[in-house]
Amino acid sequence: MSDEKVTWRGTHGVGDFMQALNCCYRYSYDEDKIINLEMHWEHDEDFLYHPDDPETIIDRMNFIHPKYFESERVEVTHVFNSELYYYPPEQSELKRKKRFEWESGRYDPYGAPPNDWLFSEEEFVTPERKIVMWTPHYNREPPRPWKRQLTEDDWYDIIQLLRWEGWILEELTYRTPIEKAYNEIKTARYVVSYDGMWHYISKNFGKPHIIPSKEGVTTYNTPNAVKVHFGDDFKKCFDEENMAETLTRMRNTSQEWKNNVAGNIKSFEKKI
Repeated sequence: MSDEKVTWRGTHGVGDFMQALNCCYRYSYDEDKIINLEMHWEHDEDFLYHPDDPETIIDRMNFIHPKYFESERVEVTHVFNSELYYYPPEQSELKRKKRFEWESGRYDPYGAPPNDWLFSEEEFVTPERKIVMWTPHYNREPPRPWKRQLTEDDWYDIIQLLRWEGWILEELTYRTPIEKAYNEIKTARYVVSYDGMWHYISKNFGKPHIIPSKEGVTTYNTPNAVKVHFGDDFKKCFDEENMAETLTRMRNTSQEWKNNVAGNIKSFEKKI
């Protein structure tokens, strides 16, 4: 296989670097290439997003990457204190959009390359009767308004409903150590969350997942998840009379995506 270099702008989000990995793995498969993924960070290796964070974003990426299926397809290097993707404040709109560049020019640096991939086969286990959840309300910075259509009280009501119905519930935050977050999602039967934070871990396990969103980016990032457009409708999904139907929708959506992945990437057929 030939090699190709991809540069990518690193940010503080796990989903951002996992998008980079997923896109590179899918491209590696489609084009039969080894990818040299060069991550560019505006800070040094030891930078913490907040002084109380348990680990750096580099620690998190180094933990996740070996879990990928056929991990030898993508080699990762880090460039620290980089200005490659730095934009002054008056160009902040570009900073949000331009995140990568393929050496071959294969993908528009403002686009959304194919990103379907999974963790390696040995990472999959029989799930427990457990739901993993995360909300935006413990974040250091508030996410975009469309990710906040449910209030903190709304999420609390959902948590209470799930506990009343007998579910073991594990709630994660962005400060949850990466190993714990990974293992909780790995062993969960279902995932309930807003669009962000740990969502790519759920995707790479093909977990039945539900997210309050009407945005196309949610379908791109988490096609395994059911999207519910309105906050009140989302809460109703967890009422006692609706819960069984909700779980069925989540399982069916997840399985449909996994079948689609297996149809496009033959190596996955034995995994799904």
